[in-house]
Amino acid sequence: MWDSSQFVFVPIFVNDLAIHGRITLPNRQKIYVSFIYGLCASSGRRQLWEDIIFCSNRFKNSPWILLGDFNVTRFSNEHSRNQRVTKAMQEFNHTIRSAELEDLKSTGFTFTWTNMRSGSDAIHKKLDRALGNWQWFKQFGDSYAHTYNPGISDHSPLSIQLMQRVQSSGRPFKFLNFWAEHPDFMKIVRLEWAKSYEGPPLRRIQLKLKGIKSQLRNLPTRPDMLTDELR
Repeated sequence: MWDSSQFVFVPIFVNDLAIHGRITLPNRQKIYVSFIYGLCASSGRRQLWEDIIFCSNRFKNSPWILLGDFNVTRFSNEHSRNQRVTKAMQEFNHTIRSAELEDLKSTGFTFTWTNMRSGSDAIHKKLDRALGNWQWFKQFGDSYAHTYNPGISDHSPLSIQLMQRVQSSGRPFKFLNFWAEHPDFMKIVRLEWAKSYEGPPLRRIQLKLKGIKSQLRNLPTRPDMLTDELR
């Protein structure tokens, strides 16, 4: 779900297995999105695999993301009871490689489907996922998928946190040891570390360190004593 006043979605290719379309973001950038529903039978999913490969060639020059219920796991550890690699999994992975896709980073629940049973009869699988093409990771490399509590459903909902990667052209940052002795050093660290950011833990730490770095650049780059001696 999204705010239609902020995002404009135009369907391009629709059938019983997927809705493929183009979204215009608030900054007028256009991306391609595919909402997937894979059939239970592996034979019924083969048309979906063909469609994904077809779309990969059509959307290869633009950011493209696929999300939804693929109805098949990708790896053996995505099934709570059965570690066997099936032919259906091999076909799915072949499609991913052929379309040059990869999983987005994910947070939240590991498994996205349950048979709604408990104890020894419970089965959990990762059937829902988000995949992106090369252009997606190039422009939105910091984006990630979050898996929520399934609630009353047997599937967990997914959401995509969209963060555009910022290209930096500045000089590399170098920490100067004498900064640690500066009277403002601990104040800078405390203020920046107390700020709150959205996203997964590693992303929040990265943003805090980035904030500290920008503040440290304002400190002198030479010890005062050495500067006086040079003058």
